[in-house]
Amino acid sequence: MNKNKISEKQSELKSWLKKIGLSQNEFAALFLEETYEYVTDKEIKRFQESFKKQLRRKSTKPERIEAYLEYLYTTEKFKEAGYIKPQSFSGDILEPIAAKMMRKISKELTEKIEL
Repeated sequence: MNKNKISEKQSELKSWLKKIGLSQNEFAALFLEETYEYVTDKEIKRFQESFKKQLRRKSTKPERIEAYLEYLYTTEKFKEAGYIKPQSFSGDILEPIAAKMMRKISKELTEKIEL
């Protein structure tokens, strides 16, 4: 995945957090507490700082951001906000230019719905 795709995924995660009213710190704490049985306040603070850096760095592994997104889709806050996990299909059916146009249209529709 190129740096631009990572940037897009980071932006997507930040956008979802904003839409459902979760701060980056709140999300990081939830994620850590869900991932590990027992965590200390110190570990949570450390992870919150690490999480914020991961949302800025272009060297963040895309799998890491995907894991955060997948977790986000399962949270109560996400469901309570009335959202469902986004689905996308990209196969060999569409030419690359058509697929790009479809993503653009989808993004524009989503933005209009959110208004």
